[in-house]
Amino acid sequence: MRHRSETALAWLTLVSSVTHFSLETWYHLTWGQPVQELLVDYVCNILMVTGAWRSLAVRPGSAAGLLATGWAFALGFGWRSIFGRIELLEAGKRAAHGEAGFVLPILIGALMIVSLCLIWSLVLAWRQTKPWDR
Repeated sequence: MRHRSETALAWLTLVSSVTHFSLETWYHLTWGQPVQELLVDYVCNILMVTGAWRSLAVRPGSAAGLLATGWAFALGFGWRSIFGRIELLEAGKRAAHGEAGFVLPILIGALMIVSLCLIWSLVLAWRQTKPWDR
């Protein structure tokens, strides 16, 4: 059974994935990046849109597990991206594509939001598997 907050998470997921898709495409066109890095971002968006769409479509059921999958994927590659940039800064190197210095704090804030959404979706998925509620 769906928890009321899953609908809000599904809509937040749709808005986040559209924002992520737009910003990553803009970043790719502005500063350039290897196609495989862009492909990972698009796979993330597909997972998030699929989870959100399924969550909104299976009423009164739940698709919290699919939502958690999209957010977990975003956390995984976001984590690597951010800490890879921090490693470069500690080594005294600049970003390869000449991106502005304000990008890193924005990415760290986004990673915190992604982490909170992942926790939210995992709690919803755990809630629907509790045997004592059936």
